[in-house]
Formats: sequence, C-alpha cells, structure tokens
Amino acid sequence: MDRKEFSNSKKKFLFGTLCAIYFLSFYRSDAVDLSGIYKEVLVQDFETDPFGEENVKSKLGPDFTPEVRISSVFRTPERESEKSLYVEVSAEKNQSFQILFKKPWSSQEFVKEFKFHLYANEGGGSLFILVRDSSLEIKKLLLTHFNFTGWKTLKVDITRKVRQDDLVTHKSSELVFLGFLYEAPFERKRGTREVFVIDDILAKVRPKYMIFPGEKTLVK
Repeated sequence: MDRKEFSNSKKKFLFGTLCAIYFLSFYRSDAVDLSGIYKEVLVQDFETDPFGEENVKSKLGPDFTPEVRISSVFRTPERESEKSLYVEVSAEKNQSFQILFKKPWSSQEFVKEFKFHLYANEGGGSLFILVRDSSLEIKKLLLTHFNFTGWKTLKVDITRKVRQDDLVTHKSSELVFLGFLYEAPFERKRGTREVFVIDDILAKVRPKYMIFPGEKTLVK
C-alpha cells in the first residue's frame, strides 16, 4: 500500500468513527428517561402490626415453632427505624416454615422491585418471598441465601418473574405480597442457631398502563 492509499484509508476510518460518535450521542439524547416514572412506597415497617407465632405456618407441631417477634434492638442503620421482625431458629427446631402477613400488602400498580433491609448471622438457611400475581398463582421468589453476617440491603426485581397484566376485561388485578418462606439447611450443628432480622420493606411502582413520551407503544 502506497502513502496515498494509506492516507485515504486513514481518512475513511476517521470519518466512520466521527459518524458513529455522532449517531450514538444523538441516540442517547433522544432516549427516554424512565427514572422519573417510578415512586417508592412502603410495604411494611413492622412498627405497628404485631407479629408472633400466629404468623408462622409450618408442617411440624408447636414444639418446633421458631421464635418470631417484634424487636426494638435490631434496626437497620440505613433508615430511621424503631422496630423490626426478629426470627431465631435453633438447631432443635430446624425446619422450614412460612411467615405470613395478617393483612397482605397489595398493589394495582405495576411493581418493578421490592427492597429489603436484612440482618443475618450466616446461618445457612434461605429466604423466599411469596407473591400472588394476576393469574392468581402464588410464586416463590428467592430473596437471599443466609451466607453473610451483618446488615444488607437487597432488591428483588420481579418484572419478568410474575404476571401483572389484567387478564379479565374491565377488572383490575392486584399483585399481593403474602409473606416469606424460610427453607432450613439440611442439617444444623447441635447448639447452634440462625438469626435473621427483616426491617423496612419498600416497593418501586409505577402506573400499570402508560404511554412514554415519543413512543406509541402501550407499555404494560
């Protein structure tokens, strides 16, 4: 390749690069910003509703019921919290169980995600959330495996995990947050215990049906 051909190739490459940068910058400026359409709402803060053994559903008898109560000692450092839900599972009571809300939280808006403030002592169990979607099916969604110690803020994006569209004409369906499912590890050492604490639960929601600026597609 002589010097003239090399110079022409270099010019073409530079021209193509500049065009690509221009079109990318135009695309970004024309993109729709969706951050402002969502709002954060409180699902449960455990400040007023009582929780105890009556919220627990398990297969074994009351002798194996874990300790479930409201605590004013364990509180997330991220929010101005006064109370939280304290759960303790000893080796002698190592079993799986549900913690169900007496008044389940529901929303007719589109729920993008749930946010949880959790404390754990690396006990080895797993925690799931239980939601009923618009098909009336109860879904079990993994929240976390308790393989950490201390406080964590965890988010569960449910956008593609549950149905939230209205399946019956002229009837608005609800997404219902029923509670939690705890799955115990296969075995636990004698004398040990698992402690986990659930503090403020939030949800990110938006109107279920809306048309975004510059788009003609109805987004569900």
